Amino acid sequence: MMNFKPIYRKNCLFFLSLLVAFFCLGGTVGCLPAYAALDSWNETSTKQEIMDFVNKVIDDEIPVKDRIAVFDNDGTLWAERPHYFQEDFIKNRLPDVPTNKVSKLLKMTQKEIDKTGGHPISEEGKISLSEIPITLGLTTDEYDTLARSFLDNIHSDMASEDDGDFQRFDTEYINLTYKPVIELVNYLKENDFKVYICSGGGIYFVRSFSDEAYGIPTEEVIGSAIKTVYDDSNNTVVRQLGLAHYDDQEGKPVGIELFIGKRPLVAVGNSGGDFEMFKYTDSGVGNSLIVLINHDDCEREYEYNNVPGETDPITQEPLNESLDYAQTHANWIVASMKDDFKTIFESNPSRTPPMCN
Repeated sequence: MMNFKPIYRKNCLFFLSLLVAFFCLGGTVGCLPAYAALDSWNETSTKQEIMDFVNKVIDDEIPVKDRIAVFDNDGTLWAERPHYFQEDFIKNRLPDVPTNKVSKLLKMTQKEIDKTGGHPISEEGKISLSEIPITLGLTTDEYDTLARSFLDNIHSDMASEDDGDFQRFDTEYINLTYKPVIELVNYLKENDFKVYICSGGGIYFVRSFSDEAYGIPTEEVIGSAIKTVYDDSNNTVVRQLGLAHYDDQEGKPVGIELFIGKRPLVAVGNSGGDFEMFKYTDSGVGNSLIVLINHDDCEREYEYNNVPGETDPITQEPLNESLDYAQTHANWIVASMKDDFKTIFESNPSRTPPMCN
């Protein structure tokens, strides 16, 4: 008969504590309270609804392969006022835009959109089209270097007469990312979601900084894409004259299908340009979550298109169709920058003069 030494309660507790510490330090999400990954969010119903949805995905054992989330970029992951950052890049770092060529591209693109009964080209789409003629012949690597280096410029140094009432920040463009939204990206990733960017902006512009700024790799970026061709003489990919894919409004679901091949469970955006992406996500089988970032904080960021039911005084079109729709759909959550975000930017940058008086 074999003799075993007695195992004492103290020894059991010691080894149990070591085991728990090992798994927690190893990054197991279950060892931390759910809110730990959303520290920049206030304790509001918005935060709780996000956590409840993610917990339900886990409890329902939704396969990891189906845990897809898509995020808009401008106005969702980083600021977009007074102008889209890509627009500032085009105006300040690229040669003058040949308006005749841009006009032709706009007409050609709108003609294709009209065939499907789509909306007029968005402002973001026009910006992507405007840079095509002036970046013709650049390799994708050359463009990537130009775009990323621009983001080290100070936002307020690029002030222009058409900024309107939007005051700029005294920090680099790359610093104007929304800390709570990036925490949401990481929170979803920690719970086995694969996170994509689905932007109306240029895919190559967003890819130049997405990994550094958001932790989202270039292969998980969807955007409006210029035509390219392989140059066998230099083994490079070169930009051409023409648009390969328009990724705003109706183009977003098309881009998602093209690049991902399945419907997301979560979609995060901020504007009417995301409306089709939201509806496409919401029409899938089972539960979905729509999160709309509402720009209602003029003290710390900006205030625009943040009131349900507002219309353009000239066209009478809704200023934010997504916000209007969210008022009557429970799973469309409106995240208020003013009420739901403890902080907006990591560095809390200054601006002169301040936005609100």
